Amino acid sequence: MGPRQGNWRRWVVMAALLAVAVVASALGANPAAALQDRAARALAGGENFSLADGWTVYRGQLVAETRFATGCSLDLPGLTPERISLPDVWGPALTTDVSTGHGVATYCLDLSLPQTVQFLALAMDTTRSVYAIRTISKGRFGEMKVRLLHQNGDPARAEQLVAVNPTAPVIALPHDLREFRLVLHLANYVHKQGGVVDVPEIGFLQKMDSMQRRASAFPTALTLVLLIVAVAAIAVGRSAGNSRGHFIFAALCAASALRVFLVSNLVWDYLPSFPLARKYDLEYFSLFLVAPAYYAFTCYLFRDGKVIWLDKFIYAVSAAFCLFALFGAPLFAPGTITLLREPFQALWAVIILAVGGMILRTLLTEREARKDALIVLLAATVYFVYEILTSMKIVGSSMELSNLDILFVTALHIRAFVLKFRRVEGERDVLHQNLVETNEALEARAAELSHALGLAEQASRAKSEFLATMSHELRTPLNAIIGFSETMKLEMFGPLGHGKYADYAKDINQSGTHLLDLVSDILDISRVESGTDTLNEEKVRVEALARQVLDVLRLKADGASVVCRLEAPAALPPVRADERKLRQIVTNLVGNAIKFNKPGGTVTVSLDATPEGYRIAVADTGIGIAEKDIPKALARFGQLENQLNRKYEGLGLGLAIVQALTAQHDGRFEIDSEPGRGTTVTVTLPPERCLAPGPGEDLACAAG
Repeated sequence: MGPRQGNWRRWVVMAALLAVAVVASALGANPAAALQDRAARALAGGENFSLADGWTVYRGQLVAETRFATGCSLDLPGLTPERISLPDVWGPALTTDVSTGHGVATYCLDLSLPQTVQFLALAMDTTRSVYAIRTISKGRFGEMKVRLLHQNGDPARAEQLVAVNPTAPVIALPHDLREFRLVLHLANYVHKQGGVVDVPEIGFLQKMDSMQRRASAFPTALTLVLLIVAVAAIAVGRSAGNSRGHFIFAALCAASALRVFLVSNLVWDYLPSFPLARKYDLEYFSLFLVAPAYYAFTCYLFRDGKVIWLDKFIYAVSAAFCLFALFGAPLFAPGTITLLREPFQALWAVIILAVGGMILRTLLTEREARKDALIVLLAATVYFVYEILTSMKIVGSSMELSNLDILFVTALHIRAFVLKFRRVEGERDVLHQNLVETNEALEARAAELSHALGLAEQASRAKSEFLATMSHELRTPLNAIIGFSETMKLEMFGPLGHGKYADYAKDINQSGTHLLDLVSDILDISRVESGTDTLNEEKVRVEALARQVLDVLRLKADGASVVCRLEAPAALPPVRADERKLRQIVTNLVGNAIKFNKPGGTVTVSLDATPEGYRIAVADTGIGIAEKDIPKALARFGQLENQLNRKYEGLGLGLAIVQALTAQHDGRFEIDSEPGRGTTVTVTLPPERCLAPGPGEDLACAAG
């Protein structure tokens, strides 16, 4: 047991000594040597060497580079060094302070690079600042050697100025530069996160230069692809007759192209002196365009262009943002446009919720559009997952990956748009075929209806001709019956003998007279409908004609206990008209007024000459007509009471004949009636039918 216990103690002592040696070695190690070792391993493996650790920063101060001759940590009054790792962002992402990110700083890093046969280069990427990059090393004779690698301006003179191009190119390092200090002077006076926002890298010049060219070419190619797609969409839309959907998709592609162009550094490739502040304004402007364009495209896919209040709200707010970015932001402090980041993120949230609702509704209710919805959902998911992964630093943010993501999402949108277009085209073809079939059926039906109409017109003409012929044939014997019964009734050739014969003769006469009136009405309306009736115009004194009509109908009025009177001013002018038809107009109107009057009622015939024409009005105090029943009363054979229990005789042609005869004289027919208060029918002949007044007549239609 003794020897084994001694061996165990010996091993413990050796392990302790080894641990002490390791700790001592670590504590006494040279940081520059360790950095050189890591750089050698990275470069040997063909990888870039990241300069994330070991930095010293002096905030709010631009320390002269000559002070770093002995090291990055300075022990001087007024200088406060701070050890940091990059990236080092000055301002927070969410802020309402316009001065966020303003200020100056000096960064210093000790470097020791391995010897290589290839040239090395430094990649700073963007600093969002006015910067100057220098190296401090020892010369051949031990003197301090300061070299300016690159600058986009003088940070010491950059207060309240805006950097033109804050992105440093790939900087070739002198081949003899191996142990040195890297000193960065930064000055940022734009409301944007300042500082070293990316981690610098050192690698082989050829490789880094190639990477930069590729990073510059990719957004250029993507911008051109998006613009070509936009132009192609417009061209296809104009040729396919579906320009609205294609224009919306073209607007989305064009807005995306502008976004890619402005977010990348392409603007300085084409416009080297373009100011950074204006780039920020236009960069946000492109974002404000993409959002409503994407929303409009989604609405087109899943809502068929129906506009609701939410659409108007989103478009109006986006338009306000765009107008501020174009015209308002240049009037404020540089970078003020970034203050709209948070409000616009709220609008983006509304758009995302609205789009999600549309996609969900489509997936649940519209089977035909499900494939479109799944593709758009996949595109949105891919982009959303990429943004989450980059924000959580799980996936490194790179311009190439972002552009590839945009290209992939655009391809998915193109696929969804093509599916939508094909589906709409298929539905349109089906609808067109249905319309063709329906049109053929309608044309066949129209031919049948046209044939039926021809037959109906032929039957109507035959009916009119039959009625005209029959009415004419009936009038001849009726005249004989009426004449002989009149002779018998008046006992012109002596007494008839029995008293009943006189009563029978009277009944025969009344029935024949009534039948003759009916036949005459049928004959008149038949002549009008057949188009064979013409006007025999002559000079007519309407007041004399009206008196004659009232004299003829006086017996009928007395039998109905109705009083008839004529109201006409003196010296009315004559008219040019068909006297027989004008007499029939007055006779029918007065006869109707007597027939539909009440016992003790009155019938008033009013005549007047006005600038509107010669007015003939017949008013009664009878039963009247409801407004809804007037069209029925004016119709051919129209009667308002029940046909099985008719109180008033007649065929219902009186007013229809008056309308037709008035129209033959180019006159105007009007009726005004109220149940229980009577009816007024007015016939107005046109002013040109009023003849010039004769001697002693001083009133004409034109004079009123």
